[in-house]
Amino acid sequence: MASLTLDTAVSHFAALTHAFSEADLEQQWAWLAHEEGVRFAFLGTYQELRDLAARLAVRRQTAGPPLTIAHRVLGQYLAAYRDFQAVMLGVSDDDYEREPAPAEWPLRLVVGHTLRTHITFFALTHYGLERLRSEEERPLSFPPEEVGRVVVSPEQIHALIFDKSRQEVLAFYDNLHQRTLAEFAGMSDAESQGPSLWWEGEPYTLQHRLHRFDAHLRQHTIQVEKALELLGQPATEAKKLLRLVYQALAEVEAAVLGAPDLGVAERQALAQTIQTRAEEVAGVVTQCRAMSTAVAAGNLAEVQRLLTANPQLANVLEPQRIPVLFTALYRGYDEIATALQAAGATLDLFAATAVGRLDLVQQELADYPEDVNEYSRDGFTPLQLACYFGHEEMALWLIDHGADVQATAKNDLKIQPIHAAAANGSLLILRALLAAGADANARQQQDFTPLHTAADRDDIPMARLLLAHGANLHAQTAAGQTPLDLAQARGQQRVAAYLQDPS
Repeated sequence: MASLTLDTAVSHFAALTHAFSEADLEQQWAWLAHEEGVRFAFLGTYQELRDLAARLAVRRQTAGPPLTIAHRVLGQYLAAYRDFQAVMLGVSDDDYEREPAPAEWPLRLVVGHTLRTHITFFALTHYGLERLRSEEERPLSFPPEEVGRVVVSPEQIHALIFDKSRQEVLAFYDNLHQRTLAEFAGMSDAESQGPSLWWEGEPYTLQHRLHRFDAHLRQHTIQVEKALELLGQPATEAKKLLRLVYQALAEVEAAVLGAPDLGVAERQALAQTIQTRAEEVAGVVTQCRAMSTAVAAGNLAEVQRLLTANPQLANVLEPQRIPVLFTALYRGYDEIATALQAAGATLDLFAATAVGRLDLVQQELADYPEDVNEYSRDGFTPLQLACYFGHEEMALWLIDHGADVQATAKNDLKIQPIHAAAANGSLLILRALLAAGADANARQQQDFTPLHTAADRDDIPMARLLLAHGANLHAQTAAGQTPLDLAQARGQQRVAAYLQDPS
């Protein structure tokens, strides 16, 4: 059985992780002492590869064999090829075929052109090197038929560009990449200065020809990036991290060009580490997604099963990067919220506020008093959360300790604490907010005011309190409804009668 190679391990890692979302990257996982989430599976792999590259480069410098010009130039090409591979990760068959914009090449043509040019560059460089090494007299000028003799026929090239599947094209390209390294890594420094004549009309060195593999590929990798952006597929953070990983892989590969026995055991050991890590983090993300789905569905039995197997899942983040505890709380799944807390869900300032842990909130704000008006990831302040969940003692304490009673949520709801208190129905909190300067006519999403909420709740005491503090009886929503209109439309007859004659 062949030993696991670094490029195979990195390819496996990329296949399992390239579609990770930002929430996936933030799920709990540790690399060494860095308990900073799945993101560090990428960064740790990157660092380990670069460390190995550095050690192998020093060892080679000390013990040889020495790096030639060809080795160094091919190392630059290696970096370009690995970057191209990383950019192509996750490209679908549909994206491969679609025209990104009028007059813009689809990816099939971009990749096909890049591959066809590489084929020609290979044949051109091969001919120049073979001519130098041959005892026969050969013309300096590159014969076009060499492409078919050395690599593939024009008909096969046409099929690669227009007929073959994306997977077949990329597999052919990878084989040609490996052949490029194998064929030209043995070029001596003297040979690299040998002449090569093509369409330009004047000879260029074989070193120049080797550089073209790199430069041309970089040119069209940028074109691939541009096409993907036009197709609505910009690079995600996971793909950007994988570009770093592929860059580091290329550094290791460059360090051993022409020295295949250098660091074999170390390369194989790291390959196994990366392979194992890929399976591990893919499993973590799969479990986290299962927990997110179970909580969103209100499936208590499944939540409990998952927590029993792995209590760390209590801290899973939703796709919006908020803890699943908040999903349970927002949707009223009290038993699930309790189960998550019992399993060890982290209660930061916002979670502690949402579940009513005044002691934890007081402890946090004693250390960081400025956070009293901080916003949660989904755009709410502690006071807004306390008001929404009806934690009266906490809301009053926050008001007394500098919470902004007119802070507006940084999300589409655009609520202020008074809207959250009105939705919850707490007159105690409403009075405290109004006494502290809250605006009885504050508008949230769709221009609803707190009085509209009172009308919707059929809540006469709330309506009376708001009117006593200057609420506008005739305020209109974005749809043109007054509080009375809304009450009548919802069939809230008691408050409708009151709003018709609040005197």
